Amino acid sequence: MGGENPRHVIEGMLHRHILSTGMAAFPGNSEGVPFDMAHIYASGNLAADMYCNVAAESTGRVLATRLYNAAHDDGMKDMLHFMIARDTMHQQQWLAVIEELGGNEGALPIPNSFPQGKEDQTHNYDFFATASDGSVPPPARWNEGPSIDGKGQFSIFQNEPLGEEPILGPARTDSGAQNEQIG
Repeated sequence: MGGENPRHVIEGMLHRHILSTGMAAFPGNSEGVPFDMAHIYASGNLAADMYCNVAAESTGRVLATRLYNAAHDDGMKDMLHFMIARDTMHQQQWLAVIEELGGNEGALPIPNSFPQGKEDQTHNYDFFATASDGSVPPPARWNEGPSIDGKGQFSIFQNEPLGEEPILGPARTDSGAQNEQIG
């Protein structure tokens, strides 16, 4: 749709809505993609799902505030300021559930049912520095000091290969590889 007149885009979307639904409520996004629940998070882990809900409400509130700032119609602004308020409440609602689960200290890491003693204790709070020149980021909350869950210390780890160089077998003759790859 790049370069098209916005009026034509809106008219095209309106015509699609008229033709597809007769202007009835259509469970789809603003681009006409049907709602298919693909964005619904249901992992089976309550804490993980609540953090996803916080992220969804947060990004929804960002969008609503952008729309509010772009709107010129008082009715639209009135509706959006209500939606922004609801997103505020919803963020708080999901954070309250996380708080009931023990907050960051109780809920993290997710799943908290997996014993942390079984994970790699040397790297579970390391930030892997991956700059090609070997530089590391400056100290920050996310790479130095106590972890958010209170169970470790953040540190910077200069990334390095942690295993042997892989020895790969030759490609199959019918694989479409170059002759030099076929053994």
